[in-house]
Amino acid sequence: MTTPARPVSDAPLTSQPWRHVAPSRMAAWDADAGRPVSWAEFHGRIGAWQRRLDALDALDGPGQRWLLHCRCPREFAAALLALWTRGDSAVLPADERPETLGALAAECRAALGDIPDGLVADATPSSPRWGPLAPARLAVSLYTSGSTGEPRRIDKTFAQLDAELAAHARLWPLEGRLVISQVSHQHIYGLLFGILRPLCEDAPLAGAACRTPETLGAWLGRLADAPMAPPGAVLVSAPPPLERLPETGLPPAATDRLARVHSSGAPLSATASAHARRVLGAPVEEIYGSSETGGIAWRDQQRDEAWTPLPGVEVRADDAGGLWLRSPYLASPGWQPQADRIAPGPAGFRLLGRADRIAKVGGKRLSLSGLERRLARHPDVLRAHALPLPGRPHRLGAVLQLATAALPWCREARRARVAELRDALSTAYPVSLMPRHWRFVATWPRNAQGKLGAAEVARLFRDLDDPRRPRWLGVEKDGPAACRVTLEVPERLSYLAGHFPEQPVVPGVVMVQWAVALAEEHLALAGEFRGLERVRFPQPLLPGERATLELALEPPAEGPRLAFTLTGRRGCHARGRVRLAPGEVGHGR
Repeated sequence: MTTPARPVSDAPLTSQPWRHVAPSRMAAWDADAGRPVSWAEFHGRIGAWQRRLDALDALDGPGQRWLLHCRCPREFAAALLALWTRGDSAVLPADERPETLGALAAECRAALGDIPDGLVADATPSSPRWGPLAPARLAVSLYTSGSTGEPRRIDKTFAQLDAELAAHARLWPLEGRLVISQVSHQHIYGLLFGILRPLCEDAPLAGAACRTPETLGAWLGRLADAPMAPPGAVLVSAPPPLERLPETGLPPAATDRLARVHSSGAPLSATASAHARRVLGAPVEEIYGSSETGGIAWRDQQRDEAWTPLPGVEVRADDAGGLWLRSPYLASPGWQPQADRIAPGPAGFRLLGRADRIAKVGGKRLSLSGLERRLARHPDVLRAHALPLPGRPHRLGAVLQLATAALPWCREARRARVAELRDALSTAYPVSLMPRHWRFVATWPRNAQGKLGAAEVARLFRDLDDPRRPRWLGVEKDGPAACRVTLEVPERLSYLAGHFPEQPVVPGVVMVQWAVALAEEHLALAGEFRGLERVRFPQPLLPGERATLELALEPPAEGPRLAFTLTGRRGCHARGRVRLAPGEVGHGR
């Protein structure tokens, strides 16, 4: 039976609807256990967080800024409401890297949640007390992706959040459905769709993030079988997980429970949109916007490729096609220019790329967006990004996402692919304006905010400055203790010299060093080296070869171990375990 939709309020947050929900109603759903979590239980967690904050802040009182990072959506929501109703605001770090947290610590009272030195709530439930949420008050501070420099802080008031939440509820009412999220709620899109909408619309949120298609299928299957389950589900997702959906799809009983899919972070290709709709059996609604602007427009590509402005949002194009925006989700009420170019039409507008992506290469002006469009014409190229390389302003780099079958796996295939792409560019660009350094990826590298940020760009091209490193081509995380890193052997790798003259190969000890270094980077591996176990090098690793390094932390009682396997097209190149001194195994960054 479908739960009646909550009447849409113009102030979903500041009216605090969660105060008036019957204690027995469902606030969240533990999808793994298939059981509901009542509002009485959820209120107890809000009160527990308030009691913890009161004890820490007895002298200073409300009005503080707290650094908040909780992986669990339910616990994050409880901590956030505790802060707000105390009169405080939240600072949301985009990730939990030490350098990110260190940069934000100075502006916050303390850190809360599951990050190093983060404070957690008392275990005993407590009745919450409710304070007013004034529309003009600061609610959260988030950060841009930092793709063109240092991340910039974006402050959001309750009035800005209210305006956007009310528009979403009118367009896509949840009607009591379970909200399953595959994106981080530390980012504005995940915060709005995965946390605040269910809180304001009396719909349950999932008790954990959904990382894999298998988990999604299992959760949707339980909706059909479990007693007292929500009447259906809405999926909050992004291009990477939607693009990786297996062709076999989900069981019909599971997809029958999915009402809608939302996607944001970057536009989906028409192919990916059709693929996700076919596999999931539900419409895919894309949201276009940014941390600064909030949502701007939406589309369902299976109906129309044009973007439709969200309710209350106005867009227009200047003489050069530059986008101008007037929106209730912005701090300023006037028209504001944006970096994107658009082509207005009767049904909305089409995106033409960014207007500010002009680079000077060899003294000549070059449109990076135009170069990317030319590269994307190739049938094997799914997405392209061109950029002047940091420290090499006169040299261009190119990151290309290729179809799986088109990825080069050896030196000869890579050289042939580069020659083919340069030949395709030759009719429009001189050699001096073509990319000099190419990176071919299977999935688009993205940070926690769904963007190709400065950190990802630095990883992709850092082997140019350090000849000891492999060529990093992306990472897929399987929780905090496991990941898969795609890498390539640079032909100028310093370790190839003299090893061996007839056929250079990567020394085995170097592959072990790479495994440890990448585990330190992506899994926060920590501990003193104690030895190697069951190490094998079945196949030599050659210059130009592409391989996948699987890493997993194993914490046995006698000390943690790092298990690694390096596999390429010709088979396994290395496998074994690194034994470390006993101690705490690090958490994934």
